Amino acid sequence: MSETPANADTDVHQHHALRYQGLLLKDILPKRKYWWNYWSLWRLNLSLLCALLANAVNGYDGSVLSGLQSLPTWTDYFNHPKGAALGVLGVGINIGGSAAMLMAGYMCDYFGRRAPLGIGCVIIIVGAIVGAAADSYGMFLGGRILVGFGNGLCAIAAPMLLAEVAHPSQRARLMSMYAPTYPLGGIIAGWTTFATFRYATQWSWRLPMALQGVFSVIQLCGVFFCPESPRWLLAVGKRQKAVDVLVKHHGDGDPDSPLVKFELSEIESSLEADSLSRSYNWMEFFKTKGNRRRLSIMLFFPWARQFTSTNLISYFFPIVLSTAGITQSKRQLELNAGINMVAFAFAITTNFYIEKVGRRVAMIVPMFLCALCVTIWTILMSQIVESGYTRPSLGYGVVVVVYFFQGFIHIFDATCEPYVQEISTFELRAKITIIWNFGQQVVEYVSSFANPVAMDSINWKYLLLYVVLCYLYVVIMFLYFPETKGLSLEECAMIFDGDEAKQRQHALEVAYVQSRKVEGEVEHVEHLD
Repeated sequence: MSETPANADTDVHQHHALRYQGLLLKDILPKRKYWWNYWSLWRLNLSLLCALLANAVNGYDGSVLSGLQSLPTWTDYFNHPKGAALGVLGVGINIGGSAAMLMAGYMCDYFGRRAPLGIGCVIIIVGAIVGAAADSYGMFLGGRILVGFGNGLCAIAAPMLLAEVAHPSQRARLMSMYAPTYPLGGIIAGWTTFATFRYATQWSWRLPMALQGVFSVIQLCGVFFCPESPRWLLAVGKRQKAVDVLVKHHGDGDPDSPLVKFELSEIESSLEADSLSRSYNWMEFFKTKGNRRRLSIMLFFPWARQFTSTNLISYFFPIVLSTAGITQSKRQLELNAGINMVAFAFAITTNFYIEKVGRRVAMIVPMFLCALCVTIWTILMSQIVESGYTRPSLGYGVVVVVYFFQGFIHIFDATCEPYVQEISTFELRAKITIIWNFGQQVVEYVSSFANPVAMDSINWKYLLLYVVLCYLYVVIMFLYFPETKGLSLEECAMIFDGDEAKQRQHALEVAYVQSRKVEGEVEHVEHLD
């Protein structure tokens, strides 16, 4: 077993403190160079597509609404909505999402992770049909609320399923792929509205609305092949089913796999310690320093993700382009489709370096670059207005800067997803995911109403708010966010919970060493206090 040197570097003090028992996930993981050489990982990762695609519905929704604003058939049919009327359509998905989150966490705790995901997919499909068939503003809004409700269920269940079912060696990469499905959905929506722009009938906007349900159809099929969370199965007393899942998907079918034994002992000791200590409810967030820190991070993320101007770009990109002097519908649709391609390309790169550079670097650097982009964007917009919109080159300069901004913010998003799940304990994971998503709904309420009104009233000066906020986010993350690179979900708890987490780890050590003794492989475990 590996030991922690007495002169450990202070910069990595917390990481080495976790090794005092000599047991870490990286010591147990099998050494594999290429995951794609193993059928068990192929099978597991493909089954998790049902969770990965959940965020694509969100991306499709943002891009399709943005694209519809450039379609004359849609604007004419709904009386050219703008200001508050347009803002209400923008928050329609948030209204449904907020309602869903009142029950999503409890559903995940009582029925598992898969059931809420499947139910959410069905509701999204119904909402897409209602929106496509809408013959009034109210019916169109109703379809968006239904989509939001279904998406609210999926948004809670999907990240939890990914974090708890993914192979430990693949978890961070798979979680980092969750965010890029947002621009993937946006790409499909953007090019769909561009393609239907040529239609002179109502199908130019009804077809893109109907296609919003395609992702959910694929997810619904995948739910039946995806395994249930072994952590949830153990929590509800279905131990043998949990063992079967771990053996099949993490142990290559070997019931004696060291990784399976390690994970099983780790999860069980964590659950046992929690059941002995207290019953978890919402007040637990305020009872310990570790949980208060988790809560503050959860409350920070929605603002950092949504109140950076990304909501303005995603849902109201035609307004951004119009204020920059680009008003032709066809050109707006082309640029709307293109920006999602750039965002997807940037976000997907996170998968290649997230395990190398760590979570802090992968969040702080992109946010700093976002701050620079918004600063340049603000300067360009001031020059455009001052010139009386007579310098088209400045308008396309804004497009370039906004494209880069969307790329950097999606790199940040791709790192947030695994980070949120990693800092959560099993007992709080459903509630933390609710806080994460509900917080986003609240922030989107504010920004979706404020963005079109503010841009119409004070134009580029509104961007100054985002400049200040982006730099503030960088400072907060630098000072307050711990690193979780290379740790299992249970090991991450030690960073927040200190002595309490050490007790859990001691229970893990005892269980693990006893299992090795049974095999005749007694090992010495070094304790460093």
